[in-house]
Amino acid sequence: MKKRVFLHTVLASAALLLTAPAFAQTTPIKFQLDWRFEGPAALFLTPAARGYFKDAKLDVTIDVGNGSGGTVTRVASGAYDMGFSDMAALM
Repeated sequence: MKKRVFLHTVLASAALLLTAPAFAQTTPIKFQLDWRFEGPAALFLTPAARGYFKDAKLDVTIDVGNGSGGTVTRVASGAYDMGFSDMAALM
């Protein structure tokens, strides 16, 4: 009985160690703002500066924009994963 418990413990530990690198990987995300780094961008820049994205295993790159229309185009084309723009540019 003790051999079985020991074997199960060893196998579970080995499985955990083999899958540990998969848990450590981060997800890259390219994020496009609608304009320059100004007040409304604080919603996205503050969590990045405080490391909240890194804690959530996200590697977020935040780039400035040159208008909401450009942001919509870049996200729709796949150049960026996510973006922030106003609703009029989206419509």
